[in-house]
Amino acid sequence: MTRRHYIAGGVATALSIVIVAPLVAIAQNRAEQPGIGALEANLQDERVLFNATVNEPVDDDLLELGRLVAMGGAERGGSGMACITCHGANGMGDGSGAFPRLAGQAGWYTYKQLIDYASGARPNQVMSGISQRLTEREMEAVSAYYAAIDAPYHEPAGNVDVALLQWGGQLGAAGSAEKGIPACVNCHGPSGTGNPPSVPYLAGQDASYMTYQLQLWRDGVRDNDSMNVMSSIASKMTDEDMRAVSEYYARVRPTDHMADTAPRSVDTPAIAD
Repeated sequence: MTRRHYIAGGVATALSIVIVAPLVAIAQNRAEQPGIGALEANLQDERVLFNATVNEPVDDDLLELGRLVAMGGAERGGSGMACITCHGANGMGDGSGAFPRLAGQAGWYTYKQLIDYASGARPNQVMSGISQRLTEREMEAVSAYYAAIDAPYHEPAGNVDVALLQWGGQLGAAGSAEKGIPACVNCHGPSGTGNPPSVPYLAGQDASYMTYQLQLWRDGVRDNDSMNVMSSIASKMTDEDMRAVSEYYARVRPTDHMADTAPRSVDTPAIAD
């Protein structure tokens, strides 16, 4: 049976960056960029496959195009369109929270975020202009490319109070009946490992990036989620709730390889005093 190119996971953290400060070029090590051969091994991973068939199968040609787009080689690209400048050659992000991690994010999710940036459904002064210059196939390709990458993680910055992390873990696992906040695991999966194709992972994403996204949903700036689920949840959260759950998930690490078919497990987050 022919593999189909699916559009579903990774819709946001795939080039889903949110910037409030002027874009600053960040030096990245291009030697970290994975080869196509290494990416092909992950073609069957659920995060790389898309859930709605489109024109092309996910194959080495599409991955090669995705890598070209990531380097600024889109049809209407250039140095200002190079994803690797901010997100890194291996999609790790820059660790600051301004440029999120894209590696291993569900492909359709990233694709949808690019579509939403281009249409204005998810406004962003940097990503909107970039997405509007990409063709649909280039969006598909770069989303599949980053979905296929398995990269290391940045260490969370600074120490966080144990009580705050415990509260974040409780919100993630059980939510808060008192505040009407549902558990994050209901949608984002065990320990925030994601639920491809449409729900992104939280585990290992930068804490300040996640906190900022929650604030955007609460304030109505970001409103591109299905049935306003995230907007409704964020409206019930305090700033402390947002920081707690973000800092918690930033410390969760998936342990199995993305090509494995078994459910992914995670290590217990390292908690610093």
